[in-house]
Order: sequence, then structure tokens, then C-alpha cells
Amino acid sequence: MQEIKENYLTKLLGIQGFQVGQIKQEIRKGHPAVIIWLERTQAGYICGSCGRAVTGSKDSSWEEFQHLTLWHHLSFLRLKRYRVNCPDCGIRTEALDFVGIRGPRVTLPLTKLVSELCKVMTNKAVGILQALHRHTVKEIDKQAMEKVQAERPLDGLTVLGVDEIAMGKGQNYWTMISAPEGPRGPEMLNVVSGRRERNLKKFWKWFGKERTRLITHAVMDMWKPFRNSFQAHCPDIQIIYDKFHVIKHLLEALNDVRKAELRRGAKRFQSLLTGKKFILLSRLAHVRGKAREALYEILAASPKILKAHLLKESFGHLWSYKSKTCARRFFRGWVEQLKWSRLKPYHKFARMVGNHFDGIIAYCDKKVALGYIERTNLTAKNVIRRAFGYRDKNYMKSKIIQACTPWMAQFRPWTVTHTFLP
Repeated sequence: MQEIKENYLTKLLGIQGFQVGQIKQEIRKGHPAVIIWLERTQAGYICGSCGRAVTGSKDSSWEEFQHLTLWHHLSFLRLKRYRVNCPDCGIRTEALDFVGIRGPRVTLPLTKLVSELCKVMTNKAVGILQALHRHTVKEIDKQAMEKVQAERPLDGLTVLGVDEIAMGKGQNYWTMISAPEGPRGPEMLNVVSGRRERNLKKFWKWFGKERTRLITHAVMDMWKPFRNSFQAHCPDIQIIYDKFHVIKHLLEALNDVRKAELRRGAKRFQSLLTGKKFILLSRLAHVRGKAREALYEILAASPKILKAHLLKESFGHLWSYKSKTCARRFFRGWVEQLKWSRLKPYHKFARMVGNHFDGIIAYCDKKVALGYIERTNLTAKNVIRRAFGYRDKNYMKSKIIQACTPWMAQFRPWTVTHTFLP
């Protein structure tokens, strides 16, 4: 009966070349734990450096590795691990399929589970759940992300997106380069410190000249160093200015009009305009209930704000055109409405758009998913906020890349830790 139980546990464990020899229950790390002794059934060994099969061994020592939890018990595998005399590498530790050569003393299924849990939990929470130190959890997660991100193919990319994210206090920025239309969907490619041309040289060196020659379009804001860097490395590239950054400048112009009216109207507008900034800046379709009633009161009280608001609502139609000729005609009509309006912030905004208009209407030829690039900024901020910041900058960059890449951020713990045993 005992032999039947051990054979069944060997089958459930799913480790080839070993069988369960002895089981013991004790307390480990303040938790109930199960210690499983493994006996070798396979002949021969594998060199841990070159992967060559070796027949003889030099010496051995007992090693213990933490495995997946077993019925709310921590589980540890104990086995003899041998050193082999490889003809090519010399004396090396043997390789085992279910553990690594170096690193934390945990099995590969547990490392995969930990890396999956880190996608949706903090390192501290994962450490408490699996009875691991948070530094061990971080090291497992970091190695797993670096492996996935280093092995992913980057071929077939023709469109790149670039955006910046503010880091901490002061003028500290990171630049995020993404592929809105990759073969596996949108994905974040790299994150570099800074937002100058010299900072982006690190990305071009990492990306490679062959892939760079295939890039035909780039989506970015109107930051000059971005444009100069992409045009220097991709001479035939078509720049597309991000819609959301253009709209951001328009909303700032509308807010300047609101503040000017607030100063001019004094007490008459104070109760209407104070605290109504986001109601006025939001799209009319997204304003509901009492907020819409407050918006109508503002628009009825100030003809200047009313015109500024109507111009703001209509400007978004610029990205609905498929013809550049029609888009130019629309913009000329929009600017024509500014005559005699005395909306100085809007006149300034119109001049800025006119200077970059070719890059804005380039969207007519290439309908890129602009929303993904803008969403990565918010996703990156949420990653940093969830962990209350990171001390390891490389680790933080890897977490941002993972969170902003849908196929990489997918949470699938069962598929990576369990296999079907016939």
C-alpha cells in the first residue's frame, strides 16, 4: 500500500528520472511543510554548462528545493545532486530539468508561478503567500522578465510609437518606445532614461540597423528631439503627431480662456467658473446629470467660453477624414471661425497646429492605434504606484514593458505550472 502511494505521488509530481522515496511532515518557516525525498531512477548525468550527457560522477551532496504548495503545506524536495567530470567543461554541477543551476533554491514550476503572481500582486504579497523573502521574489521575477523580453522576436515591425513619462520630482523623464502594430499585437519595446537625442541612441543601438530600415511611420508628440532622432536614423520615415497631445494643447487653451473670463468677470463668474474646470474640459458626450446642467449655465453666461467650447468639440473631427484635402479644408474653416473672436489662446494654438499640420494629417494615410500609445503612459504610472516606487531602475523598466505589452501581461498561472499527466 505504501509503495502504491509513493508511485502515485511520483506520477503527480511529474519529475522524470526520480521517484518518491520518503515523505516527512514538519514545520518550516513557521508553516506546516512536507519534505519529499527523491531517489534517482535514471542512468547518467547532464553537464550543467554545455548540456552534454556524462556517464560518471565525481561526488554528491544533499540539496533541498522549495516546490509548489501541497494542500496548503509548503513542499520541499530533497535529493542527491552530483558533480560530474565533463570532457569539455571539467568539473561541473549536473543539470536537472526541474531546477536551475544558480539562483534561489526553488524549482522551476515555483519560479513560473511566482513570476505569474507578480503580474497581479506586489512582491511582498507574493512572498507572504509562498513563504519566500521579497528579495527572492524580486530576483525570480526579474530573471523571468529579462528572459522573455530578450527572447521575443522583433521582426516585422513597421510602425513605432514614442512617449515620455515623468519620473519623480523635477525634470526627470523616461522615454517609452512601443510598437502599436506588432505581429503579436501592440507591445512595449524598450524604456530609456531621458528624452534627448543622445538618450535615444541607446534604443537605436539595441534595436539594430536592419530593423530600423524597415520602419515607415512613427507616432509621437511635437517634442523636437524625438522628431530629430527618428528622422536621423530613418530618413524616409513619416511622422504622425499624436492626437491626444494635440488635444491636450487645445484643452490648455480652453482653460486659459476660462481663467481669463474668471479674472474679467470677478464676482459674476466666480460661483459659475470656480471648480468647474474638468466639467468644461470634458467631452460633452461624457458629461451627465448635474454636471451637464452646470456646464449649460457656464455656456449661457459667457459667449466667449461658449464659442471656445464649441470649437473644442468640433476640432476632434479632424481625425475622422481619410483625405488630406478634406482635412485641410476642415482646418481652414475651423481657423476661419476664430476671426473677431479675441480668443488669444486659440489663435496661438492654431499657429502651432499649422506649423505641424503635415504630421497631424499624416494620420489620414496611416490609421495607427493612437489610443495604445497614450494608454501606456497611464499603465506605467499605475505600475509605479502599485509598488510605491522601485529602487532598481532596470527592474522597474522591465515591469513597465511587461505591463504595457498585452500578451506579456496576461495572467495564466495554471498553464505555466501544471501539465496533464496521462
